[in-house]
Amino acid sequence: MAFTHNFEIGEIVTLKSHPLFREHSKIIEFSTQVPPLMIVKEIFYEDEKKKKIFNEELGADFQIADLIKYNCVYFNSNKSEFIEVTLYESVLKSYKDLKYYKEVKKKEETKFIDDKLLIAEVVGYSSIDVYKFGKVVQFKTKKLEQRKPYDGNSEKITNNSSQTPDFVLSGIKNENIIDGFYPDGNPKKVFSKQLYKIVWFNHFQQKFSEQYLPKEFFVENIPFS
Repeated sequence: MAFTHNFEIGEIVTLKSHPLFREHSKIIEFSTQVPPLMIVKEIFYEDEKKKKIFNEELGADFQIADLIKYNCVYFNSNKSEFIEVTLYESVLKSYKDLKYYKEVKKKEETKFIDDKLLIAEVVGYSSIDVYKFGKVVQFKTKKLEQRKPYDGNSEKITNNSSQTPDFVLSGIKNENIIDGFYPDGNPKKVFSKQLYKIVWFNHFQQKFSEQYLPKEFFVENIPFS
C-alpha cells in the first residue's frame, strides 16, 4: 500500500466550493456561508482492503469516499475556539488557487486586478522552528481571512467568522502517536512531530484559553498593510 497525498502538514486548504476559486468575482455570499480556510493537521491512509469507496448498488462509476483523508483545523471566531474536521482529499483544494482581487479605478472605469502578491506572501511564510516562551505568533490563515474581498454589501461582511486573533506561545511538547502503522508496516497517518501550546483571550467564554497545535500552523507576527 503506497499512497501519494496532495497536501502536506501545515498546508492551507479549503472546500472546492470556496467563492474565491471563481474567476473575476468578489464574494457575494454572506460571510457565515464562506467555507473557512483550514490547516492540515494529520493525513490518514485508509486500509484499501477494508475501505469501500464506491456505491455498492451503483458500481465503480459512483465514488463515495477516498483512501486519503485529512484532519484539518480552523478557527471559529464566533466561539473563539479551534475546530477539527476530517475531510476526504477530493473535496479539498489548495489556497494557492484562491483569487484575491483589488479594485483599480481609472477615470470612470473600474477594473478588478488579481492580487497575486498576497498568495505569494503566504507561500513564502516560514514556520517558527525556534520556540520562545511568550513570543507573539499568528495563525497562517489570518491575513488571507482578513483580506477576503466582498461585493461591498456591509450586511454581508459584519461577521468575519474565521479570522483569528494573535496568539502567545506558552508551551511545547513532542507528539506521541500510538498505533500509527498497519500490520504490514505501512503508516496509517502522517502527523506533526512537535506541538506548540498557545494562549489567547476567549471573548465568548470571557476567559483565557490554551491549546496545543502543530508548530507548522504558526508564523511570525506579521504587520498588516
